[in-house]
Amino acid sequence: IASPSSALAVPTLENYDPKNAETSPSSGQSYFPTILPPLTKRATFRYSMGRDAFALEQLLVFKDVAATVRTTVIKLSNGDLWVYNPQYPTGEYCRLLDEIGPVKHVVLGCNALEHKAPVGAFCKKYPNASVWISPGQYGPFGKCGRTMAEDYNMGYRIDGIIPPTSSGNDPLPPWADEFDFRTLYISLPENAGPVSEVALRHKQSKSLITTDAVVYIPESPPDIFGTYFSKTSMEEEGFWEKAVLQAVFLPSRREERKANDAGGNNNDISYYWPGYESIKGRLLRAPILRAFGDARAPDATRSWVESIQTMGYFDRILTCHFASPVKSTPDEFVSAYSYLFADEKKRRIEGNGPSIACEDWDVLDGLNKFIDDNNLGAKVVFDYKAGCP
Repeated sequence: IASPSSALAVPTLENYDPKNAETSPSSGQSYFPTILPPLTKRATFRYSMGRDAFALEQLLVFKDVAATVRTTVIKLSNGDLWVYNPQYPTGEYCRLLDEIGPVKHVVLGCNALEHKAPVGAFCKKYPNASVWISPGQYGPFGKCGRTMAEDYNMGYRIDGIIPPTSSGNDPLPPWADEFDFRTLYISLPENAGPVSEVALRHKQSKSLITTDAVVYIPESPPDIFGTYFSKTSMEEEGFWEKAVLQAVFLPSRREERKANDAGGNNNDISYYWPGYESIKGRLLRAPILRAFGDARAPDATRSWVESIQTMGYFDRILTCHFASPVKSTPDEFVSAYSYLFADEKKRRIEGNGPSIACEDWDVLDGLNKFIDDNNLGAKVVFDYKAGCP
């Protein structure tokens, strides 16, 4: 494992260009049923991420909470498409996907609801594609164990359950020669079900492909937000800041900023959101996952992160929410989880922005206390906000 270094670069975006996205609204934007809006105007934006990788984005909306949700598509060496976490197959989505090439492989990379819910509908559209899924699926969208030897019923054909590592003796997917992968699997008996996520390194493009492992929050909402929200609402002060904070379960705490702070008139007052300032423009483990997941299984998460760091070199990360791709090396990836490591092992990036303030953890602290006090899940065993200012 690499030693701590202040020379690490601050991760930045690379080839993130949603303004030049391809769309095809005339091909159809409706799909029913979905777990969350949009329903009748579910736009899809496609843009190239370079190195034979493509993003197909849709929106997830719940009242005023909104975020992008992304399918990552890799064109393999033979021209076939490898589709990671497919979304709802509207006419527009399928046309934009089919224009890239033939769909031959489908991968469900985690068991989070917003990612597993659309997969059955997608597989019906592409019945000849191979289908491999992360272990420990449960709930109304299917169930499976850790191997095909256990009972499973996903409601659609699956060809395999992704094993812990690409270097073991377990049966491997047909695309395994082009990828390395490491699988997080956490099963705590007090919880409703397991947690799993598969992180993969595409060897040819030197890209790490993840679902929820990390996020990068851009400075402004991507253009796809304009397909659901009015221009007036998007121009309201704090629209983007509040949308981001609600999506990651941080409070929308607002503070005054006097204009003279920037050399202006003392009478002019604007506002800023400290929680947003602490998480934007940096590679980040989403606070909700840090507080709910990592706080209950720190050892398993730490081992997974270290296994990704040593899996092989990559120089960017393709994520499924907010902005992607993000320029990042393995050491910089680990720095997003620095809170999991002892002081001498922390991978802090100098100048990587302020830490989340203690008071901005209040919402997640309160939820964790309610869960623990009422025995609604596994107990918190790790101080996920240690050292907060």
